[in-house]
Amino acid sequence: MPERPPPPRKAAKGAVVIVAVVGAMIVAIFIGFNLHHAGTTRELRSGHVDPKDAPKTPTDLQAPQKPERRAN
Repeated sequence: MPERPPPPRKAAKGAVVIVAVVGAMIVAIFIGFNLHHAGTTRELRSGHVDPKDAPKTPTDLQAPQKPERRAN
């Protein structure tokens, strides 16, 4: 069998560049998620309430009441 010639050097460099870009994207996403999580955790510990979770009516802060039992 005849030996195949190796791929051109430009193709190898292109593959390395693609792998480096994908790796950099993965690292950037990982760091971004960690920074977001750290900020969210800091807000929760400081007592910050997200506006979408804030009570909207006076009864939102009351504990649910148990239904009364009927005597048979």
